[in-house]
Amino acid sequence: MKKANIIFKDNTPFSLDFDDFYFNSKDGLNESKYIYSESFEFTQNDSFVIAELGFGIGLNFFLTLKRFLKATKRPKKLFYISIEGFYIEKDFLREIYKKLGFYDEFKEYLEEFLKFYPKCKEGYYRFYFKDCFLDLVFGNANILSDLEFKADVWYLDGFSPSKNKEMFDEKLVFNMSRLSNFKAQVCTFSASSFLRKNLENFGFETKKISGFRKREMLRAFFKGYLIKDKEAYFLKVDQKVKNKKVAIVGAGICAALLAYELSLRGFDISIFEKKSSLGLGASGNESGILSSLILKPNVSLGEFSQESFIEASRFYRQILNLSFNGVVEFAHNDLMKQRFISQKDNPLFAIKDNQAFLEDGGVIDPKEIVKELFIKSNAKIYFNHEFLNYEFDNELFSLSFKDAEKKDGFGILIYALGSDTKDFINYDGMNLSKVRGQVTHLKPILDIKYPLSSKGYICPIKNDIQVIGASYDRLDESLSSKNVDDKENIEKVSEFLKDTKKAVVVGSKVGFRSYSSDRFCIVGPAYDEQFYKANYKNLLWTKNKEQKTGKNIPNLYLNFAHGSRAFSTSILAARYICFLINEEPLGFFKRFISDIHPARFLIRKLKKGL
Repeated sequence: MKKANIIFKDNTPFSLDFDDFYFNSKDGLNESKYIYSESFEFTQNDSFVIAELGFGIGLNFFLTLKRFLKATKRPKKLFYISIEGFYIEKDFLREIYKKLGFYDEFKEYLEEFLKFYPKCKEGYYRFYFKDCFLDLVFGNANILSDLEFKADVWYLDGFSPSKNKEMFDEKLVFNMSRLSNFKAQVCTFSASSFLRKNLENFGFETKKISGFRKREMLRAFFKGYLIKDKEAYFLKVDQKVKNKKVAIVGAGICAALLAYELSLRGFDISIFEKKSSLGLGASGNESGILSSLILKPNVSLGEFSQESFIEASRFYRQILNLSFNGVVEFAHNDLMKQRFISQKDNPLFAIKDNQAFLEDGGVIDPKEIVKELFIKSNAKIYFNHEFLNYEFDNELFSLSFKDAEKKDGFGILIYALGSDTKDFINYDGMNLSKVRGQVTHLKPILDIKYPLSSKGYICPIKNDIQVIGASYDRLDESLSSKNVDDKENIEKVSEFLKDTKKAVVVGSKVGFRSYSSDRFCIVGPAYDEQFYKANYKNLLWTKNKEQKTGKNIPNLYLNFAHGSRAFSTSILAARYICFLINEEPLGFFKRFISDIHPARFLIRKLKKGL
């Protein structure tokens, strides 16, 4: 990603990249208010989406946020998604506000923003404010094609069209139409005929109005434009839900994150767990590691792992006030060494001598994270409720349990069953594995600041024990710890220990995880398999043609197969399900939907004519 080349000219930020000012050098605040933040009316819906092309120094966002929080008539939640192609270092951002005399006015929100400001890397970054989500997307304007939302208002705040045509060209305006709600309003300083023509070609009605200290500028409203989709089987299917009571089956990290995110949107959450308390499953280890796979660039699994990792780190810091000291990953074979070399310029990985230091990762306390998220969500948790089946009648779910009373009246049901998923899901092509993993608790043996990860991993000392792990067995379903697994775990971390004979085992814990055949998690709607087979049976010959939109089982969602990385991938999973249920941006790049969608296995078979 490029860094912005900025100087101050007439006491105003000036872009040397575009030979243009960021905003009016005489009255930037009032200009931004006139053109953008005060040029439209808020609705009083559950959510309202503003999309911006050109985040710049963030002035439009902070003005909009202040207006939103002060408004008496406004939506319950504001979603603000902004694209920026030129990175400004956070210390320089602060300096700009101070030089402009804006710092004190925006200090509260600016400092909160800068605390979680990301590195100079293309990506999708979410910030949490009171009743507001800011999604800052680093990338050029064409990255719009990889986003998914429906905007109520657009801010076109690029530089002059004559100096930045990419920001206003046909491809971009086409994607604006794809991403607009009916009657979405477009706000721009420009009166360019080039922009006006492109807007009108893609379903926007335009008019000229008085500009800010200039004769005129454009205003536009979306009237509709027909767009065909070749992969409609992965598209969101709107399922209106009046009842905001949600039942989640399972009480691990997937359920905890979902409960928290849904609670922010006003949903009433009930959790049903077959065990007698939290922390008895795979999410209950004494220590764990937040890290990322390091694969070659442009490998989808690696890209998804990176995006999940950095957003998990930022989420835990923003919401739970956690801090991370880093984690060290070691390349222990030639293939991994090549992967590390290929990622040497990635700012997430400081790579040297076959080691990668991930400063945004580190040791986590799984039990405490799950517990805190459930507390924050105000979820009702029902222990000793082993789920059996459900009934769906009159748009409501009734749930049956073993040796417990039936629970009913839920508008939404979500499976977050972890390793038990195989007992409830039987889709064609979806091969799930239930994998046994045992971690070992050692008497403190290695005084380290960071978790170390190679063939196995070892965590820093905590509560007078040191966690190492983990075994991996698809065939064994024993709940009892085994000495042979403890020995295997010690051997896996032997490169870190001077003498493995001094390793004293003081305990161990067995957990089970769910894995998919392609190593991606499985998240999204429970799709109607018969509909998919009937309507997409000719995909071998028609995969490059327009497809009919898919059909789902009403208001049933799936969230499982996160394997050993659930504490990172569950963040994006929760965003996806919120996107499917709610009117809001997806929260990550849409290219990943086809990687995690439950129907992907069947679609792959149909594309091969199987």
